[in-house]
Amino acid sequence: MRILKKKLLFSLVSEQNFLIKAEGYGYKDYGYLYFRLSEFEKGSVRDAASRLVKAGLVDRIIRNDESKFRITAMGREKLLENLRIYRGQRRVWDRRWRIVIVGKLGKDLRTVQRKLANLGYKRAARGVYITPLSVSEETKSFFLSKTWTIEAQMIESRKLIVGDDWQLARRLWKLDKQGEEYADFVKEAELLLKMGRRSIVLLRQAKKGFKQMFDRYFWLLQEDPGMPKKLLPTDWQAEKAKEVFLRLTELAKTANI
Repeated sequence: MRILKKKLLFSLVSEQNFLIKAEGYGYKDYGYLYFRLSEFEKGSVRDAASRLVKAGLVDRIIRNDESKFRITAMGREKLLENLRIYRGQRRVWDRRWRIVIVGKLGKDLRTVQRKLANLGYKRAARGVYITPLSVSEETKSFFLSKTWTIEAQMIESRKLIVGDDWQLARRLWKLDKQGEEYADFVKEAELLLKMGRRSIVLLRQAKKGFKQMFDRYFWLLQEDPGMPKKLLPTDWQAEKAKEVFLRLTELAKTANI
């Protein structure tokens, strides 16, 4: 899914804990979307909204000659499918690693790499991709649905011969860097909350204002590796970041931002 469409869907659920809340989302107008998607042309935002409506991912109503949009259950599911954080933490880890081994792919290389990355795989060595996510069926379906120039083998394993699970996840998915980004977000978002309660102008300002925090949180979710909780560092602040972000969106809502 293209970033504009994904971010538009995210905009429509961002005032709720959409990872667990399945319904109760309100209608939003173009002004709401234009602000949260201001890096895109307004025409592109309108086009993306129309396409999402046609696809059944967004519902549109017209009130007083004004279009308003609400995400549908199908739209929420589509958004969740495109966020690894949801796939990785919606169930307890079964302690299995999925390992895909492929030969020389030629013209199919980019297609396979892109699909494996979308499923949560990381390249561990040449021709070897690994993930702890429960995506065995999706992986199998992907390889069986195409006519490849080579064969691929998928293995499930509960044991690493060298090293441990936590160190492997930390190294391949660069968890230290992502953890620092979550911590920085929490620090700056909490500061904005304090300032925003005193001045709506500060909440609205472009530099380190609500829009910047909105963008940063979206990209944190976009880049989150979706590791099962058992593989995450003890100081991982994704939950805290979500809590602070929801408090920010509530403050923005009361300020009509």
